[in-house]
Amino acid sequence: MKKKILVIFLCLLLVMVTLAGCSSAPKEVAPSESGEKKEPFHVSFAAGRPGDTWYVLSHALATFINEESDWLTAEVVATAGVTDNTRVLMGDDKSMRGTHVNVTMLPGATVWGEGEYMPLQIGMLSMLNETFVTLDSSIVTLADVSGKTVALPRDVPDGYAFIFRNMLDLAGAKDYKIIHGGTGDRLTALRDGAAVVGTLPFDFYYPNEYALSSNLMEFGARGTLYYPNQGNTKEALEIIKEACVTDPFVGKSALPALGMVAPAKSLGDTQTEDMAYVSTPIYWSAGIEMPEDVVYEITRILYEAAKDGDFVPYHAMGKGITPEFLTMSFWSDDQERQAMFHPGALKFYKEIGMDLKTFVE
Repeated sequence: MKKKILVIFLCLLLVMVTLAGCSSAPKEVAPSESGEKKEPFHVSFAAGRPGDTWYVLSHALATFINEESDWLTAEVVATAGVTDNTRVLMGDDKSMRGTHVNVTMLPGATVWGEGEYMPLQIGMLSMLNETFVTLDSSIVTLADVSGKTVALPRDVPDGYAFIFRNMLDLAGAKDYKIIHGGTGDRLTALRDGAAVVGTLPFDFYYPNEYALSSNLMEFGARGTLYYPNQGNTKEALEIIKEACVTDPFVGKSALPALGMVAPAKSLGDTQTEDMAYVSTPIYWSAGIEMPEDVVYEITRILYEAAKDGDFVPYHAMGKGITPEFLTMSFWSDDQERQAMFHPGALKFYKEIGMDLKTFVE
């Protein structure tokens, strides 16, 4: 009897060990489309701060990769912020460039900075759209900011405050004072009256859906919102274009023109005319050091998730990640667009017949 119990116990133990081994084992070598065995590969997403839109959506993409790929696995790692991702990958540990997907934001000095690393686009993630806003109805144009205190984004080399500062100067604003800060700091300055006018973000879902952000709604609780950069969109877009290429931090390479136009009424009844605004793209990228087949696999899974709307449950901005959105960029020249996408992503998009498009069309 004791022997039977011992045999049963040993059999159960063997089954448990076998099951445990199966659940924790890494992905086995999987055959490729050509029949060749694919070696397991692991990528990490440098995705900014936990809780940020791009961090959450990168976590979603990593989840899809782990579920859908037979040989590729992924995880998300936090950094000091979205503009810090590229800086990390431009560090001394060059091996990271072949294993890390980069959540890249334009502008950013580190995108064009010293060193040979260049983040090449895999697919668009989201857009950070900002507009000048005020409760003062007498501020109709950017030139009317003269003599006022204005709240602008943080003044850092990897930031984008210089675009708004240049816009004010090019529009003829004089003797204005600046309060720099993050979105929350700017909202506080505007809400408390420390600044009369400033920039705040709003929501945009490609291709043509606009909505007030929570920041604009909170500011609007203090009074009627007015947008001082309405009308004359052709001239306004030219100002944005020039403002994007006059920053000392971008070095020898000029940024593309990061200007778009919101149709009248997009942000409420007081937006009576079409309005040009600054839009800074945020996209998934990889250096040329990352193998082409790895980026191809990431792009394939990203495209399928975008097609099926799989990002929507993870974040409100997920509904803007569509197949058409993935291949958008601000690079107006076709040759330049081709050069700014990773070869692995280009291969996938060409195979399914998707063209690379620009927001400025």
